[in-house]
Amino acid sequence: MGFYHVSWAGDAERRMRDMHAIADLGFNTMNSTMFDPEGDLEGYRKLLDAAQARGMKMLVEDFNETSIRTFKDHPALLGWMVADDCNRLVSPEELQRRSESVKQLDPNHLTYTSMAISYASSHTEYFGRADAVGNQSYPVDGGDPLNVVYPMMTRLVAEASAKGTLPIANLQSFRWENGRYPTPAELNNMTNQAIAAGVKGILYYTYLDRTNDLASYTGLNDELRRLASEVKVLAPALTEGQRTELPAAASNRQVKAHMWTYGSRRYVQVVSLDDTVSQSVKVQLPGTVGSLQPLFAERRNTLTLQGTTAAGTLAPLSSQWYELR
Repeated sequence: MGFYHVSWAGDAERRMRDMHAIADLGFNTMNSTMFDPEGDLEGYRKLLDAAQARGMKMLVEDFNETSIRTFKDHPALLGWMVADDCNRLVSPEELQRRSESVKQLDPNHLTYTSMAISYASSHTEYFGRADAVGNQSYPVDGGDPLNVVYPMMTRLVAEASAKGTLPIANLQSFRWENGRYPTPAELNNMTNQAIAAGVKGILYYTYLDRTNDLASYTGLNDELRRLASEVKVLAPALTEGQRTELPAAASNRQVKAHMWTYGSRRYVQVVSLDDTVSQSVKVQLPGTVGSLQPLFAERRNTLTLQGTTAAGTLAPLSSQWYELR
């Protein structure tokens, strides 16, 4: 769970400083560019060394043979980004060629690509050609309603599952030109929509590019820090648990509810996809439930156990987590 970093919008010093800032927020991954596949080797090695000391993993936006041979054994390496906007910029065959050439040099790390999956097309032909695929969803001032995230990530997860690919959500933490940044509530909701869909990782776009800089805009920092800490609590269930959609009745049908079962633990997530009105909600709970315990007490928790249902009112964009006991 981490951030893109368009590093050529800064310099090596800025790239290093932002890696530490991302780690300070509680995240564990950074996707960053190399300035040059040979001239940046020493600087990028320093970045990897510092990342290792912080418990961070790096996705390198480069697939040059020199870079791969130099860094393939570094413990902070997560993988190689072999194409961005792949469904627009490269053919499926080219994506596979790049991925295979990287895997010949480094079979032990991920190859990664990103694309924009739409209602009209999930771009099936691009799956199975890289180890991990990101889906871009940037709706704030981007022309889509906020509730686009869940169905688009659901398509990503379905295609990834069919082809044995790791599904990664690329979520909006930037502002479009002449637009605005997401609010903390919008960021929380997009994140929880993606989690509800079953993604296995999140990379926010972006911490830095030519027109966006989260080091200067700190309005999302508190929410980002809370999300990172919450996902750490949930991570074993989200990565290894069994996910099940639960029947949910809502006054305007804009609610999704899921349960993650991990060992003896059962976590229930309820997400409102409506950004304007509150909803009366009833979620049918499975099996025997003795109590419904809020998982994150500092969040607003409005559902209570009523017989075999979790019922109450969900505010717009609300995302709530409970443990069944």
